[in-house]
Amino acid sequence: MICAIILAAGNASRFNSQTPKQFHQLNGRLLLDYPIQTFSKCDEIDQLIIVVPEEKVTTIQEAYSHHHVVSGGKSRRESSFNGLTACPSETEYVLIHDVARALVDKATILRCIDGLKKADAVSTAVHAIDTVVETNGENIVQMPDRNHMYLEQTPQGFKYHTILNAHQNIKMDVTDDIRLVKAMGIECKVVEGSEQNFKITTQQDFQLAEILLKENG
Repeated sequence: MICAIILAAGNASRFNSQTPKQFHQLNGRLLLDYPIQTFSKCDEIDQLIIVVPEEKVTTIQEAYSHHHVVSGGKSRRESSFNGLTACPSETEYVLIHDVARALVDKATILRCIDGLKKADAVSTAVHAIDTVVETNGENIVQMPDRNHMYLEQTPQGFKYHTILNAHQNIKMDVTDDIRLVKAMGIECKVVEGSEQNFKITTQQDFQLAEILLKENG
């Protein structure tokens, strides 16, 4: 069984709105609806779990009755764990996706699933176009070889019991799940992401997503 978890419980503080961005209208539909629809159309996904703020659980469950809606926690890590524990015990693979990457496509999801045939954990990523610099204050410390630099995206995919075990045993605050698996010494792979699978963080990102949706019909 393959489950997918869409994390939509954040308050999106950088979006500068009292309403979290996942509940804003994007080209006539809730932003939340786009990744839900894409994952729903992927036949390889057996169950979709949507993690939302506690006060939104009933409303979102009514709107997406074919899926399982659970409440999030105080942090991204807690929300992710809530999604994981909602997966059926027979789950073999699980994908975890940030709702803010609303333009994820089916091909990216399938590459993530396919990558799990050869690895315990995978993350979608795209090559860094710009040179990356590491700084200490205003001073440049390192300039890593751009050919080895990637920009990480979601979904991230895992063997289910691998990521569940990592959440239960690694005690550190993280902004993504694959760091927990990496902390256990498990080799993690990358699969190709998509330039359109960017994270909608600001009002400008929101406007760009609207333009792309209108262009793609």
